[in-house]
Amino acid sequence: MEKDLDASIAWFWKAINTGDKVESALKDMAVVMKQRGYLGEAIDAIKSLRHLCPRQSQESLDNILLDLYKASGRTREEIELLKHKLRKIYLGEAFHGKATKRARSHGRKIHVSVRQETSRVLVSSCSSSSSVTTPWPPGSSL
Repeated sequence: MEKDLDASIAWFWKAINTGDKVESALKDMAVVMKQRGYLGEAIDAIKSLRHLCPRQSQESLDNILLDLYKASGRTREEIELLKHKLRKIYLGEAFHGKATKRARSHGRKIHVSVRQETSRVLVSSCSSSSSVTTPWPPGSSL
């Protein structure tokens, strides 16, 4: 079976425009656009349409954006988003005031602590650019 990725992008746009599972359609469309090499368009789509998605999905949209920034070499934007994520963790906004959150990893539901999430974000920031350092502790010019 041959995959027509460009046609699937059009179907995702149609779903988004009709309000049909916007969050899922936007995420899937961004992944397909990345596969096709439309990195800039995928970034623009997420940035311009994320307001249509529920608050709970914003973190996963951020993760997709981080991946797109990294793939397109937009290091400055990637760093700014990583700083934003660290700021939210530091202020207690990342987990809606809770000590842990439920997440999915390889299809399994897991519990992630604030410390684990902080480590994940910091490791991600270190692997994206070895010449750029993220100020730590939070608040030291974030």
